[in-house]
Amino acid sequence: MIDYFERIMRLTDLEIWSIRIEQIHYCLVIVDERRKASIEELDLPDAIIDEDIQRTNYVSVSIFSEISVKEEHIEVLDDYVKRFTDHLALAHCNVVVKFYLEQPEIAVDRLLLQKYGYKLAEIPLKNLWHLNQE
Repeated sequence: MIDYFERIMRLTDLEIWSIRIEQIHYCLVIVDERRKASIEELDLPDAIIDEDIQRTNYVSVSIFSEISVKEEHIEVLDDYVKRFTDHLALAHCNVVVKFYLEQPEIAVDRLLLQKYGYKLAEIPLKNLWHLNQE
């Protein structure tokens, strides 16, 4: 069961959530890639390579933690992600969840720098005044 969750940021094509389960901090990052997923990104067995698997859009979900995710937390986190993204599967999107062993704050700053050219702490306050932070 999730003990605590908080949305850190909501952009047009990216959301960041802080989640705590049993005193372990996880960072959930949902990114609308606005493109089809590559076969490699879908992380499917070699025997299953079919163009029909590549849906119209790809949404990547990365879960970061400083320690290896506990086995009993995987299903809880996966169910939580599905609550946010179930409608996307119906809209012909591939939603892929992956777990990473990386300090969440560093991972978020790295992703924001790659995608937008700034770190979380560098976002101007005026960009945070609305429901969607553009």
